[in-house]
Amino acid sequence: MKTIEIKKIKDCNNYIGKNPKKEDYDILITEPTLFTMNGEIVAFYDKLPDNLIKKAEEVSINTKSSKSWRQGSGVPTMSSVFGALPKNEARRMHSCRPAKKNTKELNNFKTILTIAEKIAKLYQSKMPNNYEEDLKTIKEIVNKDYLIKNLPFTTFNANKNQIIRYHRDRGNVKGVMSNVLISRYGVSGGELVFPEYRFALAQENGFYSVFNGEKEIHGVADCQFLAQDAYRCSFVFYTLEQMKHCKSYFEEMKSEKETFTQKNINRKKTFGMSKKEFSKGDWKK
Repeated sequence: MKTIEIKKIKDCNNYIGKNPKKEDYDILITEPTLFTMNGEIVAFYDKLPDNLIKKAEEVSINTKSSKSWRQGSGVPTMSSVFGALPKNEARRMHSCRPAKKNTKELNNFKTILTIAEKIAKLYQSKMPNNYEEDLKTIKEIVNKDYLIKNLPFTTFNANKNQIIRYHRDRGNVKGVMSNVLISRYGVSGGELVFPEYRFALAQENGFYSVFNGEKEIHGVADCQFLAQDAYRCSFVFYTLEQMKHCKSYFEEMKSEKETFTQKNINRKKTFGMSKKEFSKGDWKK
């Protein structure tokens, strides 16, 4: 595996929210590579075994979720979430819980877990100190009900045909590495660009990367879809910072029940009756 010593060349905070461009990098990484700073490994880029690449392709094609469309391209985008999720009031998720996809797409979930275990082992073999620190951090702050197979991440996204502008992974646990696997077919472009270091990862089919996404600015360059069934799916393995606020699963379910009971009380004040009273039908008599 090749080793490249990197250093920050420029500050690119003003790039956040902008689309990555070819002129934002000088070096395109196309082979397995270790990245070092002052001689210490800080990231790496490698390829999964063929059997797991095939499994990732199957999930990419089979997973189903709500679709949106890339503006001006006619290409459908899709995101499926597996693992554990924190509460999100904006999305009417009033409690922490396992993702619905875990059971709705059980076979896909099992396949993703198999891939996650392999990536975790490869991460541990190449960056053992970082791996152990990540695992320790996650175990300290996340309730054991949401820990999965002793992995240093609790949530897994399959993001299909999503081209992401420059950003930092601000929602992730601070200091914990991001793990990203690419499955793709019939696609040109889609490099993962690190503008402050002037390099990009080619992100060909079956390649994955481990890096500090919470700290480093990165984004995905535009893609050209060259076939009718072309796709680019990025599998992201991570833990959200808000998971540290999650209580045990049964405590969360109790809280959820109380939340909806209170909502019914509030609804009675507003509309004159609760949902239960409305369904009973006494008001019609």
